Amino acid sequence: MPELHQNERLIINQLIDQSVFTSTLQKNMTNRTKEAIHALKRPQVQQRVNTYLRDLVGVLPENYQENLVFLFGRPKLESETVHLLLATLKTVINLPEMQPGASRIVSTQTIVRLVHSEVVALDEREVLRQITHLFVDRFKLFIPDTPEVQNNEITQEVTEFWDISPDFNYVAQAIVDYLTQQRLAPDLAPVQMVNRALLVQQYVSRTQQPDLFQSLVDHRDTIAAQWQQLQRFDLEVGEDYGLLLDKTRQPVTARAFVVGIAVAQQLGIGLPDNELNQLIRTVAPTVIGKSTVNPTEVKKTLLANSLVEEKDGFYHPTALIKRFDVATENEEDAVHATE
Repeated sequence: MPELHQNERLIINQLIDQSVFTSTLQKNMTNRTKEAIHALKRPQVQQRVNTYLRDLVGVLPENYQENLVFLFGRPKLESETVHLLLATLKTVINLPEMQPGASRIVSTQTIVRLVHSEVVALDEREVLRQITHLFVDRFKLFIPDTPEVQNNEITQEVTEFWDISPDFNYVAQAIVDYLTQQRLAPDLAPVQMVNRALLVQQYVSRTQQPDLFQSLVDHRDTIAAQWQQLQRFDLEVGEDYGLLLDKTRQPVTARAFVVGIAVAQQLGIGLPDNELNQLIRTVAPTVIGKSTVNPTEVKKTLLANSLVEEKDGFYHPTALIKRFDVATENEEDAVHATE
């Protein structure tokens, strides 16, 4: 296992968080990011990044002119999302605003409308939501750009724009190459299979994934050492679960999370999707009193924090809920991890 240096850790951590690492220096970048961009031009840095990710999960990032793409991880892209992703790449590349010397500032509605014409299974609102999630929040290739509005224009509709990354075309090629390569299923070692589960869903359950859990127990020290290389993850192994703890995450005290813990602990062996909202409404007052919470946000929190699994129309609790106690007296102290 290669010893990672600061620049390599930054590159890999960004690939885990954003799925892309771009090569153009920009004004708002930190000095550390600029250093990492320069470092990536060195073959030995690229080799250490590739070797680490290959040993970790059996997947190499795609590299196109020092622009890296690593889509493996969470959340997994569904087939319709992949369709939308590829349609967005094609749409943006062919826009007049993306030609050499042009502004690269594109109307949001233009992109949404053109992508929707190809991805007809989704309505325009869902197309906008998914493009925003992928290209604004996750990849950070689109930067929202709303023009200043004069006072006498305040009642007029304001057109929203996206400022497209100068590396977009390179990243687009890397994404296409990456998706092509991932059609070939590699032969994985037990450690790689465990790490894939930890990266995608944060945990391994003894009851739900007995073979993976046994591999985790057998190779615990090796797996822990691999993740510690990034200086952000700790591996916790309990009697019936393994959990990848991310030290960069802020402690969650939001109402949706607090209610989600209490709801997950009452799911039993599973609950139909059409009964979950009612359970949330029943449980919420016992945890947060007269305060309110949106059931949709609770459902999102349940899935985002791996508190439940959704399968065949049912929500099932995961082993992680045993880590938490929920009190009912004070929202600020409503949830804490058990030792």
